[in-house]
Amino acid sequence: MADILDRGAKLFDGPERDYNHATDSQYQNLRSKADEFYKKRNHLSQQSQSAYKTGDKQRAHELSEQSKQALQQAEYYSEQAAEYVFRENNTDSAADEIDLHGLYVKEAKWIVQRRIEQAVRTNQSHLKVIVGKGNHSANGISKLKPAIAELCEESNLKHYIDPKNTGVLVIDLNNASSAQLPSSWGQSPITQPQQAYHGNNQPHYSNQHHGGQTHYQQQNNQDIKTGNQFVDLLIKGLCMCLNKK
Repeated sequence: MADILDRGAKLFDGPERDYNHATDSQYQNLRSKADEFYKKRNHLSQQSQSAYKTGDKQRAHELSEQSKQALQQAEYYSEQAAEYVFRENNTDSAADEIDLHGLYVKEAKWIVQRRIEQAVRTNQSHLKVIVGKGNHSANGISKLKPAIAELCEESNLKHYIDPKNTGVLVIDLNNASSAQLPSSWGQSPITQPQQAYHGNNQPHYSNQHHGGQTHYQQQNNQDIKTGNQFVDLLIKGLCMCLNKK
């Protein structure tokens, strides 16, 4: 019996099962491009404000438009990165788990909220949330683990760290009901006014409307199929959420 459990633990923790696609060059390139455009947006915004203060309103307007374009590009690449890493990490996810590797906190919280809602509706007993051990985070401290734990506390959902894997947060859904889930979960996480990029690999989405089509719209709203029906729906919802300004 112990041998079977050991093999199960190795399967869960092994590279085939728990491979983190946030290490993929494609994902890292997308996040890097997003970071560059967030920084560019911040710089152009500061220049625009300076020009306005000196009375050069025409120049201030031009810089403001360039800033908006940079922000649009940043959000485009950020959306691409989130979509890519979530799809790749969850193609082989089991019915009782979801992998958040590579997602920013706002992206991850939106995904987990939707996943908990679905799990409660279908009377699932638990949900394993792969939050990571913080190996790829600044100072080796996981940002996702405390964020998801706080989310659970908001709705009085019991949760604990998987004793076999400290990178997994298990949410106990026994006796959980939809009535205890916060009404705010039905809202888009992108509700804050536009803010500057702070250079910490964490984008600040805006409420602005952007011209042109997003990547998601360019795909003619076709679903990206992973073989996991609910993951497919979450990818679609995530893309729509990131595009909802």
